[in-house]
Amino acid sequence: MLSLMIELTNRCTLRCPTCFSHQDDRAKADMSFQEFKNIIDDNHSLIESLSLYNYGEPLLNENMPEMIAYAKKKDIRFIKVSTNGMHLTATKSKDIINSGLDYLSISLDGATKETYEIFRIGGQFKLVVSNIRNLVKIRNALRRPLTIEIQFIIMRHNEHEVAAIEELARYLQVDRLRLKTVLIKKDKWKELLPLDAKYSRYSQDMSSTQCLKPLKELVINCDGTIIPCCYIVQKDIDRFNMGNIFDQPLKDILASEKYRSFIKKCTKQKIDLESCKDCNEGNHSLDYKIIELAHEQ
Repeated sequence: MLSLMIELTNRCTLRCPTCFSHQDDRAKADMSFQEFKNIIDDNHSLIESLSLYNYGEPLLNENMPEMIAYAKKKDIRFIKVSTNGMHLTATKSKDIINSGLDYLSISLDGATKETYEIFRIGGQFKLVVSNIRNLVKIRNALRRPLTIEIQFIIMRHNEHEVAAIEELARYLQVDRLRLKTVLIKKDKWKELLPLDAKYSRYSQDMSSTQCLKPLKELVINCDGTIIPCCYIVQKDIDRFNMGNIFDQPLKDILASEKYRSFIKKCTKQKIDLESCKDCNEGNHSLDYKIIELAHEQ
């Protein structure tokens, strides 16, 4: 059974420093409902869970609630969406909740306007907080089981707000607070690393000759290209493109020599792969702490 990541769009209205949505040369596009429907129709028996995001803001795809509802009708067990929260209007919140979505993670990387807007460039702190508050109210009124999470990436400029974001999460009555460590894939991003080493995923040497991450997930980008890991970005997408799901069945792609060779190398000796030899993200724990809040309400 597959854990499938489907990128509904690679468009985003924000310009967060570590996001490749605005840093690669891919054409901006949304996956159509028919394209999504074809993926689910052909492969639902293989799919255990869906993550409907990659690089881009999934709520910009106007068909997202309809897509979720269709996948749930096809008995996809678990569906998760990650959003920056800027587009969670009352109407969209209601549609998302009624779609049957299981899990919604909302990025809120600051407990104050000043801190939040350092990283979420183009974002509006007060709007996102208001959207979260309204989302929780609508969810509770509709009595739907959607799990709502706030995700806070711990960085140098906001590490002093870890206690404050927990207090805000409790006030907003979300179900979970995820304190996540920051990803560093470029040297210039190192200035984001927290001063307190306990908040860094790089505080311990986790280097390894193998990575099992591609065995746990598969990524379908909005144009249908299939890549074996979400950390494969920019020019490496073309190099490690396993095929296009709009042109050939997923089963054929998974059985191809190109895919099998990648998996064998990555799980045995990843130094043989240009995209993986210097990457150990799949071996790191990405979260500093997850705080369960639902039981307190």
